[in-house]
Order: sequence, then C-alpha cells, then structure tokens
Amino acid sequence: MNQEVPLLSIVVPNRNRSLKIVRKLLVSVLSQLSNRIQLTIVDYGSALDYQQELAKLVKEFIKVDLILCPTQGQLFHKTRAINIVLRKTTSTYFMVLDMDCICHPEFIDKALELVASGHPVNFPYGFLSEHESQLNKSFDNYNYDFVGGLTGTAIFKTVDLLELNGFDEIYHNWGAEDADMFERLKHKGITTTHYTDELLLLHQWHKKEYRNTGSKLPYHSTLERINHGYFQFSGTLKRIKANQSLPWGLGFDQDQYKKLLEPSFTLELNSTQEEVSALCFQLKESSFDGTLLIRVQEHKHAKSLKTRLKTVLRLKQPQYISLEDSNRLLLETIILNHRNQPYTYHRSNKSIRISLFFQSKSA
Repeated sequence: MNQEVPLLSIVVPNRNRSLKIVRKLLVSVLSQLSNRIQLTIVDYGSALDYQQELAKLVKEFIKVDLILCPTQGQLFHKTRAINIVLRKTTSTYFMVLDMDCICHPEFIDKALELVASGHPVNFPYGFLSEHESQLNKSFDNYNYDFVGGLTGTAIFKTVDLLELNGFDEIYHNWGAEDADMFERLKHKGITTTHYTDELLLLHQWHKKEYRNTGSKLPYHSTLERINHGYFQFSGTLKRIKANQSLPWGLGFDQDQYKKLLEPSFTLELNSTQEEVSALCFQLKESSFDGTLLIRVQEHKHAKSLKTRLKTVLRLKQPQYISLEDSNRLLLETIILNHRNQPYTYHRSNKSIRISLFFQSKSA
C-alpha cells in the first residue's frame, strides 16, 4: 500500500460552538489521528474574536488542521464547509464529524473497519444532558438520556461523494443535508448502514442560538422546513447529482471579501413585493462589477390610515410587505443565485443591509 496516500480525511464544520465543546471533541479523537488519518476543522464565519481563540486552541493539537472562512454575516453553510475539504482530498475514505460529539476511544478504527465493506456508515449519538455535558469522564462512564436516529456523522468512500458532486450546497443552516446524501447514494445503488451494534459517539448539550429571531446572524424563519421540502422533492425525482448550476466546494478570495467594506454603489429600497422582487431579478441578471450595498426599510406609508383604507376598498397601491417577508425573499435569492459570492447580511427590526460583491463576467 502507498503510505503517501491518506487513508481517511475527517472534516468538522463549525460556527461559534463553545470552545469547551471543541476541546472535548479534540481530546477524544486526537490519539486516533495519524499521518494517514487527517482531521480538518472548517470554521464557517464565527465571530472574529472567536476565530482567534479557536486558532489558539487548535494549535495545542498538532495533528489538527484549521480553515477559517471570512464569512461573518452569512448564513451558516455546512455543506460548503464540508465540500471545501472534499474537493481537495486524495484520501480513500471521507468522514463528516459533528463538532458537538465525544468519540469512543476506538471510534475511528471501527469506522474504517465498517466502511471497508463498501457501504457508507452512519453513527447514532447518545445525547447527554446539560449537566452531564459539563463533566469530564471516560467515554463509558457518561450517562446519556437517549440514543437518537439519523445523525450528521458518517464515513464514506471518497470517490462515491465526488461522483455525486459532493454535498448539496442548496442546504444552508442545519437540516437534511446528511439525509440528502444518503438518499442520493441510494438512488445510485449504494445503501448506507446505520450502525447500532454499539454506541461510539456522545452528543454534548448546547443551546441553539441560531434559531433565535433576536440573533444578529442572518435568520430565515422557515428555512429548515424549506430544506425538508427540497429533500423530499429530491427523493421523489430520484436525483443523484447535486450542484449542477453553480460551482461547488469553492474556497475564499480574501481580497474580494475586503472589498465588501468599500461599496461601489448603493441601492435604497422600500419593503414592497414589487421593489424587492425587481431587485432579486436584477441581481440574477446583473453584470455589475464591484460591491453593491443594498438597504431595505419599511415603506413610510405601509401602516398609514390611507393605506389601510385603500386595502379595505381594494384600490390599487404598492403591495407592502413586512421586513420579515423581504428578509426571506432576499435570503432565498442569495441561496439560489449568489451563495458563492462574497456577501455580508445584517438585519434589525428597522432595516436590512446587504453588501454583495460582483465580479464582471467579462473579467
């Protein structure tokens, strides 16, 4: 066997996960790594001060690589984080491992033994309580509340993932990207084993801040349901390959991200269906070169007595929509058409602000 060829690449996507949780994962898996078993953390846009602290922590674990993505102010994009590593790996096998896990001391060896049969393997979690997660114990001494079903940790043959164009980058935030991969592999004739003979992973308790509408991060209130519906349609259509309309697994051009701080042009919009939809159409067709700053605010007449009267009388007027509706439309446009472009997205109760970098198609 060629000792220069990596046997297994492990990717751990991350955003703002507690450093205590990160340390527990790394401590549990470190002794299982080697020159042929490589682990890479891809931090997708955590706060800058957090990324600095994360980098310090990872330096303590010399066998662990770290990619810091300059994607602050973006939706969490787990599938792109995974694909960044997948596109570059030359390993025989590929594993996605969730950051909030604690690994059994023989987890990697067992995973490699199982995947050698040719089938992907998915691993269930034993879910720890908030209190139990704070404790430091050996793996077998933790008391878990229950064992869950389908999870985000699995091992694959790398070639199988590459033939399917990797994980589907339509999926943003959390939800369905792992089930989507298993389903597409099944349509290709490759079934996934759900390994339940023994428990090899524990799940550390943590808050789910990203689901909080008060969060400063981009938030789409129905995105997880859209993800689920998209997954169901993929199954119905028996889709195998993903990412056929846009490139996938792209890295980041730091110089382009710096240009987000220097808008070339500014657009001011009111939150009406007509204006926001027109902007979304324009963004799709634009050959703009540089950074476009977009501000959206509620129309000053949206809640006026005159507007309410026109609504009752069914008189013609702009279709006023809430900032939340504009938020959804704009984020969906970014997901569909502009997810590979540098962008930052900020929202508040009074306005939405987007900086979006375009590079001329002729450049």
